[in-house]
Amino acid sequence: MKRTFFYLFLLLILFLSGVVFRYGRPILLATGLVEQEIKIAGTGSMYPTFPKGEDKDDIVNAKETVAWPKMRTYPSGIEVLGFHLFSYKLGRNDIVEIDNEKTKTLSKDKYGEEAGFVKRVIALPGDTIELKDGFVFLNSQRADEPFTAKPRSTYGGDTLSDCKVLHIPQDKVFVMGDNRKASLDSRYELGLIDIKDIHFVLPWDKQGEYRVLWRGTRDDASLANTTTLDGKEFVRLLNIKRKEKDLKPLNFKEQLSISGKIRAKAMIDANDFSTEATRSGVTMMQAIKTSGYRNIIFAEVFTKGFYETEELLDNFLEFPDTKKILFSSEYQDIGLSPVVGEVDGCPVEAVVAHLGGYVPPNYKKEDIDSWQKLVDNLNSVIPTWESLRKADSIDQNKVEKLLGLLDQRRNNARKIVTRMRSNQWLTDEEESLAQNDESLARNANDIIASLNNW
Repeated sequence: MKRTFFYLFLLLILFLSGVVFRYGRPILLATGLVEQEIKIAGTGSMYPTFPKGEDKDDIVNAKETVAWPKMRTYPSGIEVLGFHLFSYKLGRNDIVEIDNEKTKTLSKDKYGEEAGFVKRVIALPGDTIELKDGFVFLNSQRADEPFTAKPRSTYGGDTLSDCKVLHIPQDKVFVMGDNRKASLDSRYELGLIDIKDIHFVLPWDKQGEYRVLWRGTRDDASLANTTTLDGKEFVRLLNIKRKEKDLKPLNFKEQLSISGKIRAKAMIDANDFSTEATRSGVTMMQAIKTSGYRNIIFAEVFTKGFYETEELLDNFLEFPDTKKILFSSEYQDIGLSPVVGEVDGCPVEAVVAHLGGYVPPNYKKEDIDSWQKLVDNLNSVIPTWESLRKADSIDQNKVEKLLGLLDQRRNNARKIVTRMRSNQWLTDEEESLAQNDESLARNANDIIASLNNW
């Protein structure tokens, strides 16, 4: 009898356990009393809170699971007799899982498959948010953000650009990833998030285990209106990339950094971030000439935005035209300068790199022969006119003037021939001599014509 009772009791326990397992867990999840593990992909957008994938391919990283944080269902709670129990109200800095048509489209386009996004809530309904000088200003106060991968790293995008104040409407939130320079979030196509599209939340006060991964923020404010770029370090990193392509290293030239600084300052002062310099009036060649640097061919690459050195190189190499210049074998020298200023009251950094190179002129043989022929002709003509010196039947003033012109042409032509035969570019002075030779020839011919008519 006792054994029969025991078996009946055991069956009852098993039955009740099955009921709880089947129906009780969804209820507990709905209340938020039981948390659920959420898969975090290795895209790196929430680094350092969650790890990055280790592959260089973003698609591979997106398929890798790097963390399983426990998050509560949102919205949560149950209603009993008109009372809302166990409900949770979203707070700033909560981590949320978002799933809507936009997340599906963006993840499909970027990673090849549909997925939700995990981001951090930065601004709530009724808040104002502004991104300025790499910082977040929430309700006009600079936000303290120890969870960001780097300080002063939050810059605007297509949806919210720098120095624009955005008012968050009802039923919407503004979200960003902790790795601000590698996060597709509310600044960009993702836009503001409908609260109804949030399905899981990790509250701010439940993130204690991650705080050891975050950084101190005591010195963040000191970074305002400064640059974090190092021109020589940029050249060092670029030369590593060039070596991988069997290209010779570029030489860092201070004069080219000076010319870059001249251009960058002019860009900011005139709000003219163009190659043509139509508003600033300060072109690349004018800046290089002012710096005192001399060479034969030149190039310029520039960008607007606050970058660290490695980030700047990555940015430049994203654009085919810029990449072609930086990996060209035609240039031997480079200089780079960042300049921080303001455009319409908004902090901005202009970064300009100038490159210089030497390409031999490889003059045509007929051009060299033409100048040599001029030297030979003058060598034969000048003695004839010299023999007429002190002749009574001719105007000696004109003879001396003619001989001066002929001797000047010969000396000029000798310099030009010497430079050409050494396959070197003519100096500015020699270019001027070549251009003026025709005028000297006309003057000499006019004197000869007047002497022949004497």
